[in-house]
Amino acid sequence: MRRSRSTAWIAPTGGALAGVAAAALFLLMPQAMLENWVWQSGLPALIAVASPPLGDTARGVLALGGGGLAAAVVWSALFLLFGAGGLFAARPASEVAATVDEGVPVLRRADAHPDAPARRPMSAADLGTPLPPPVPSAIETVPDESDEVISGSDDGAAGTPLPVEQPIPADLDLPLAAFHPGALPDVPREPVRPVLPLRPPAAASEEPSRESSDPVEPPAPTASSPPPEAPSIESLLDRLERSTRRRLRA
Repeated sequence: MRRSRSTAWIAPTGGALAGVAAAALFLLMPQAMLENWVWQSGLPALIAVASPPLGDTARGVLALGGGGLAAAVVWSALFLLFGAGGLFAARPASEVAATVDEGVPVLRRADAHPDAPARRPMSAADLGTPLPPPVPSAIETVPDESDEVISGSDDGAAGTPLPVEQPIPADLDLPLAAFHPGALPDVPREPVRPVLPLRPPAAASEEPSRESSDPVEPPAPTASSPPPEAPSIESLLDRLERSTRRRLRA
């Protein structure tokens, strides 16, 4: 899809003008103002060569860099607005023709033929004014499924009366039995007959009789046997000297 020539020149021309203007600004700026801008930008902290005073070489580098950056930004913005598919770009003739001839399907180049153009598909507007809806001659009653269920339940229950519908009470804590009086019979029913258990209850096992026996007490110490005494330090030293002498003699 070709771009329209009326908007193709806007992006490069605008970028070139912005670059030339930025370069001229750096070239024609006074020396004191240029050095003040460079110092406030913090560039000398990163690049020591950019610290004032600035010569003609630094001024030329700033002019080229600023002009290139301004040209790139302006060219990109104008291309997004006026370029191919942009917001303000001119639409191709094929899209304009498709918009004028609404409803025509898009055909492939192999299927399209100049002698047999594609026909517009049929729409509801081509059929004319719709006919009015048919008016029923007689109202037909359709049997409801709930009526069939109720009638079937009446036949199966052998003529038992249905419960009377009652309004919702003000007290919602009312038991549900109040809505169905037949739920509480006037005469109490016959109690349920007890059923014998399947397994007989286990007989209580008799505990074996245990013969009571007196507790066995340890024999009391007799008076003839004196209690053992702990050896004294003198006896231990005497025993140590004896064992040492025996080793020396051996």
